[in-house]
Amino acid sequence: MGRTAAATQARERAHLLIRLAAIALGGTLVLLAGVGATSLAALFLVLYLAAAVCVRYYPPLQRAPFVVPVLDLAAVTGLVFALPLALGPWILYAFAIGVAALRAGPLGAVAATALAVVGYDAVLVARGEQARATDLWPVQALIAIGLVTAEIVWALGRQDVDTLWSRIHARALSGLTRQREPEEVLRTLVHELARLQSVQGAWVWAIGPDQHLQTRVSAGAAPPAELVVSADAARALRTPSALERIVPEMAGLSIPISLEPPFTIGVALDPIKDDDRAATAGAIHDLVGDASSLLSAAFERTRREADLRALEETARAISEIDSERSQAGVLASTVLGAGRVAGGRAAIVRPSDGTVVVGDLEGGPVAELARDRRLPAVVGASAAPLAAQALGSDATVAVVSLSDGRVLAAVGPPDLLSARLALLENVARAARDRLALIIERDALQLAATELGRDVQSLGGALRAKEDALTTAVHELRNPLTAVHGYATLMSRNLQAVQGQLTQLERLMADLLSAEQQTPGDDRPVEAADQARQAIARARIRGARVDLEAPAQPVRLAIGEARFAQLLDNLISNAIKYSPVGEPILVSIQLEETIGKVSVVDHGMGLPTEHLGRIFDRFYRIGGTADAVAGQGLGLSICKEIVTAYGGRIWAESAGPGRGSTFSFTLPLAVAAATT
Repeated sequence: MGRTAAATQARERAHLLIRLAAIALGGTLVLLAGVGATSLAALFLVLYLAAAVCVRYYPPLQRAPFVVPVLDLAAVTGLVFALPLALGPWILYAFAIGVAALRAGPLGAVAATALAVVGYDAVLVARGEQARATDLWPVQALIAIGLVTAEIVWALGRQDVDTLWSRIHARALSGLTRQREPEEVLRTLVHELARLQSVQGAWVWAIGPDQHLQTRVSAGAAPPAELVVSADAARALRTPSALERIVPEMAGLSIPISLEPPFTIGVALDPIKDDDRAATAGAIHDLVGDASSLLSAAFERTRREADLRALEETARAISEIDSERSQAGVLASTVLGAGRVAGGRAAIVRPSDGTVVVGDLEGGPVAELARDRRLPAVVGASAAPLAAQALGSDATVAVVSLSDGRVLAAVGPPDLLSARLALLENVARAARDRLALIIERDALQLAATELGRDVQSLGGALRAKEDALTTAVHELRNPLTAVHGYATLMSRNLQAVQGQLTQLERLMADLLSAEQQTPGDDRPVEAADQARQAIARARIRGARVDLEAPAQPVRLAIGEARFAQLLDNLISNAIKYSPVGEPILVSIQLEETIGKVSVVDHGMGLPTEHLGRIFDRFYRIGGTADAVAGQGLGLSICKEIVTAYGGRIWAESAGPGRGSTFSFTLPLAVAAATT
């Protein structure tokens, strides 16, 4: 059962109890009246009791507008007529007035009082011979009873209304206090206002420039979403006023609820009486006043939360900037962080030419706003024609100096940019510091790179000199060995000693002037003649070396000293890795435009996997390093010489213990090639 049905049943039960009390009092008066009046009065009592029961338990009678009050007054009037006036039966009218007051309020009490006075006067007229002057005073008593009853019912009704308004107010405040966001507070307030009795609808106006009103939230009847009002209506929005001053076709109230930002509550009311309108207006003012405090607190809380988020975003932006390792990364993080802090878009621009370094704003408008202006600054786009056209006349831009003729610009709400300009400066300052550090680091890295390059160059020069010295020592050893042998046989071959000394002088002169010489500057050599001289030098050391050469001369495009150096190194290498007395063969062949020279031995041989590396500098085959003296330079020197003169050198071997063949080819001298 709903609250309305329960209240109706309670009211009807109270009506029945009042009627039963009236019937009980009437019965007492019947008993006091004596035998003469008993029958008629008893009949009226029985009829009244039956009517009271029917009204209570037959709902259609309760819904009839005038049947029940007339029934009460008719029954009481019958009892007053049947009973002696001396017993004061008029008092029964008080019960009828009470039932009417409960049923229809103060108006019902007044109407029942008037009808009671009329009924009592009718009884006095009907019983004129029995009436006395003193019987007229109950009329005044009935009027007094009616007025008192009406006043009591009105006061109780007023109290009920106040209680109802208080309950509604408390319920609305309960809903409002649960909201944290300003928009939710406004939405809840509008819906609670729209639920009030006699309210057609409620809404929130956001007051913009040029007397422009925008409906933010509405419930029920509401004006258009966009509205432009007169100057008088705009002034009326600043204070509580009648809604008709703003929207002439609507009746109601206009109440400011917030000055910053400017919001006004509009409430449209049904046509009602002045008393009810005053009560409704008072309840609306009370509710809007309480909601205004809650809305201010919500705005303040929102602002503080927004400021806290802005500080967090600033700290995050600075942290991201400090973690970047490149200038491009710093600039990108700066733009992203500034956009989050400003709640909009951002870019880095050169004001001198309008170039956008990074970001999604147009460079020209930003440059126009930044030129000839003291920074930092918050500037409206309307201050420059190009900016107003590109960004919109109502746009606002915050401009902060960055570095090297660049500025950081952010577009966002004007009040937000003004409040967060200092935070944008902090972001720009962090970017400047980081850029300076990265530039300094890059300069140091460049200097370190150049220094490393210089060190590498010097190291290469030192290694080259060391290699040259090592090569010289190695190459000088063979002639000295030959000189030693020739010295022991000086008595037999003094001319050979002189030849070796001449070869030594040529090698030393060649080494000293190696940097100035280039291949092709030397006179060509006859391969067979030089081979015989090299074999003669080897035989002095006790080696057995033979020569195979064609009958015609083989003139090679290489200097005499270098060719002798090649042969001495290869023959010496064959002697070292061959058993004592084992023959060694030097073979010379003529092949079209090249000459081929081979040194064949029957010594230790070479494993196949070493054939590709045997000409590398300092490379020696494992197991031979201790058995045979050497530094692993002779073959690498041979390769360098052959390569320098446009030839090729290689090694062949059938395997360990099966000997080796070292061959090289060189171009023929030009004269030889043409003949």
